[in-house]
Amino acid sequence: MKIDVTELMNHRSAKIAFDYTFDPNHTDAECVDLPDDVKIADGGIHVVGSAEDSLGCMNFSAHVTVSYKTVCARCLDEIDTTVEFDIDRMILTERLGGYDSHVSDDDEWDGQTEDFLYVNEARIIPDADIMEELSLELPSFVLCREDCPGLCPKCGKHLGEGECGCKEEKEINPKFAILQKLLENQE
Repeated sequence: MKIDVTELMNHRSAKIAFDYTFDPNHTDAECVDLPDDVKIADGGIHVVGSAEDSLGCMNFSAHVTVSYKTVCARCLDEIDTTVEFDIDRMILTERLGGYDSHVSDDDEWDGQTEDFLYVNEARIIPDADIMEELSLELPSFVLCREDCPGLCPKCGKHLGEGECGCKEEKEINPKFAILQKLLENQE
């Protein structure tokens, strides 16, 4: 979403509040891709915050709530869940030399991060930064419940629905298969 910061730039207002939702597939900014198992519904990203001018320094701060669907890492059941995080960025009116590249002459990273939103035609578009922060905030795996038993490794039956009846056999290293035959002969 494009947020008009004309009032801040002209010093008519010290703060602009906003409250909006957006869909990452229909945004004005080029966003990072999320994992394939994460599905965000239309309007699934809710952003509440403000842009403010403090002695000539403009700042963007927001609280983001994302509702999404994913699958349980053990049983592959679909889960509806949410993640919340805060995002803060400095607003710059023009690109300054040195901020475009964070690699020094000797190909080393200079320690700076791109935590800036740039004003373009008196507007900022925070969606790409929000999506980038979301990709960092998403958990690496999600469980439907803490004690999810998962799936049977042999037949694939959901173990939460009861026993599958597969006999649990231990895999034997082929190098020791001859010893297994000796044990079977002894019985």
